[in-house]
Amino acid sequence: MAEETHNVNWRLMIAFNQSNRAINRRTRAAGLTPGQPKILQYLTGDDGCTQKAIGDGCAIDKSTVTGLLARMEADGLIRREPCAGSRRELRVFLTDAGREGARRVLANSDDVDEVALADLSAAERAELADMLDRLAQNLARDNGAAR
Repeated sequence: MAEETHNVNWRLMIAFNQSNRAINRRTRAAGLTPGQPKILQYLTGDDGCTQKAIGDGCAIDKSTVTGLLARMEADGLIRREPCAGSRRELRVFLTDAGREGARRVLANSDDVDEVALADLSAAERAELADMLDRLAQNLARDNGAAR
């Protein structure tokens, strides 16, 4: 395929797939399964949130979140508790094992970021992060979701 036909979407897909492979390789070595790192990382910033918040924040559909959380609960990474005043809504909390898993996930993410950003200056890194945030916001609006 000619280089000029590789649009932004193509480049994002390739970059994501390469990053995802690197993360998944490290994830397996840490004893985690795909999907768990994203949730562990999310919970480090919003421990005790609802399952819906996890799905929205991680861009994962409801049934996938439910399955991932069931596995994570069985693995002792999280615990779920009913929300006050709601029998159907559950809050999700990291366990000690989940916090340790999250620590490994964050270290793995930092490692992969360093590999990906190795030849970018600090200014280029900041600019890339800003552009990716803006792209995600634009796409979220197109998908009808707030970010």
